[in-house]
Amino acid sequence: MTKNSRMTKNLGAYFEDWCARSANGAALMYLDGRNELVRYSYKQFHSDVLAWSRYYLDHGVKEGSRVAMVATKCPSHFVFFYSCWRIGAIAVPVCETLGDLEMGFILRDSDPALVLAEKDLVGKVTANCGNVPVINVDDMPRGDMAAPADAPLSQAELDAVATLIYTSGSTGMPKGVMLTHRNIWTNGYWDLDAYGMDSTDRIMSLLPYWHSFALVCEVLLTPMAGATCVIPRDIRDFKKNLSLYQPTVILVVPRIVEAIKLGIDKQIDEKPPKVKALIDQAIYNASRIFTAGARLDGGVLRMVTHHTFYDPLVFRKFRQAFGGKLRFIISGGAPLDIELQIFFKYMGVLVLVGYGLTETSPVISANKPEKHRLGSAGQVFPWLLPENGGDYTFKDDDGKLGKDLHGQLLVKGDCVMKGYWRHTDASAKTMEDGWLNTGDVCYCDADGYLFVEGRKGSMIVLIGGEKLHPEHVEDAVKNSPLISEAMVIGEKCKNVYACVNVQSENVKDIPKDQLKKRIKEEVLKATAHLAAFQKPKDVLILPDFNMEDGTLTATFKVRRYKVMELYKQEIEDFLRNNSEDVATKRELGIASSKILESLANGKVIVGSGTEIKYDGKKR
Repeated sequence: MTKNSRMTKNLGAYFEDWCARSANGAALMYLDGRNELVRYSYKQFHSDVLAWSRYYLDHGVKEGSRVAMVATKCPSHFVFFYSCWRIGAIAVPVCETLGDLEMGFILRDSDPALVLAEKDLVGKVTANCGNVPVINVDDMPRGDMAAPADAPLSQAELDAVATLIYTSGSTGMPKGVMLTHRNIWTNGYWDLDAYGMDSTDRIMSLLPYWHSFALVCEVLLTPMAGATCVIPRDIRDFKKNLSLYQPTVILVVPRIVEAIKLGIDKQIDEKPPKVKALIDQAIYNASRIFTAGARLDGGVLRMVTHHTFYDPLVFRKFRQAFGGKLRFIISGGAPLDIELQIFFKYMGVLVLVGYGLTETSPVISANKPEKHRLGSAGQVFPWLLPENGGDYTFKDDDGKLGKDLHGQLLVKGDCVMKGYWRHTDASAKTMEDGWLNTGDVCYCDADGYLFVEGRKGSMIVLIGGEKLHPEHVEDAVKNSPLISEAMVIGEKCKNVYACVNVQSENVKDIPKDQLKKRIKEEVLKATAHLAAFQKPKDVLILPDFNMEDGTLTATFKVRRYKVMELYKQEIEDFLRNNSEDVATKRELGIASSKILESLANGKVIVGSGTEIKYDGKKR
């Protein structure tokens, strides 16, 4: 990789360089239909990209044309993106689980020249894309490494659109975010600088490639670093074959971290009492030496005990499940609860949290292995510094701008999108005097670590005047193994309330007439450290939110308006039973806690100054 942080070629041209450098290395690893491990070389990758590029050109795809792909995560996605970029076409990855309404909208809005579809999805895609040709991905040509296809390399400008990533549409129909060659390359460059990946790394995730985080950190970073990307078939393959794949870096969203944690908890609960006591002692000892940052600070005896006794005897056994070569996990896409970060750090698995938006290609900030602070989103990436042509600031409620303020984060620089496809009005609203307004309320601490409190539009105001954001209260609630999802309501109410989904497997032994009481106890316990007005007064159990009825987006975020629409009567009755005057409410906003500001030596210090001791028994 060049040391120059300024882009000099388009992505198609860089791809040629990367494949030539790593020709004999493994670009991808995956299990084939016979359950045999395939190592897909950069030489074959390059040859297949040339064959697909030739196919596009022969079927009328031109520079600037859109090519869409609707498929579950698969190796062919890599060929799809680079074959588009090599001829200057615009890649449009589409979520395969969308309903007909959203899928049809995206396919009409992007107006592709061709649509590639997984075999089982050809019928659904054909029904939703009009007269556009739909090609079964399995029928696309393979390249001949001995005689590669002739496909001229595009001279597309660096600021030409490379991909349209459609937002999840939490408040309406999705918009296509136009990310350019420069946007994507620049973000990948600084990701690589932050995480130090090279040809020895194996990157692995379950994240789909219509998710900008996976697009940049897998599709781009893999060849940029000369690394290998491991592509599991599904969650079962991911869990079962970790030891076979031996990833060094795993990309996740918080839901996956939560699922891994629940799996570890289950293992611990099944241990004999003496073993469980040993694990609790090991966690307690770890809580005395690990801090929020990269340093250790707990006394020589405790550190020696950890490294020579507890770590090899207890924690190493849990880490072996990850394949034995894991360096760290990167979590993005949504806030990750602080207790999960703490737990995994004690286990010796570093979970690095970052922050970003599709509109910023996507990473704005990230924690690094050697420089991190639990509870934060890390320090801002260098593309946001003036010496690299960018900048960032915060806008407070009075409209003042400044890096020392507490307010909406505004950014500018080479990673900011070109705009929304065919939505110039929405693009204009997002930009303010040259700044992209993220809509997220944030601040930086004295050491430059970014803390994200929540969406400006999520803020609710209680009838007593207290103002709250939602995300961290909901994350705290979801720490309970009995609760799978949470949405906090309370706009213009006297109190806030939690609408929750329950983990069916974990509540099956609780009598139905006792479930509500038990769930309420769980919520109160999970939010005990919050300020009084932030704690949900009562709990409403709702049917599971899901993508089919629109209550979850394709990225597993709750569509709050849809929940309110589907369960309007239940919510209003619930609030009336809690003596709330629902007749005066037009919106039932969302609540959140104050951001955690620091953590040290096993203590979490929240904004109110309350301390939580992690005593090894709270899992």
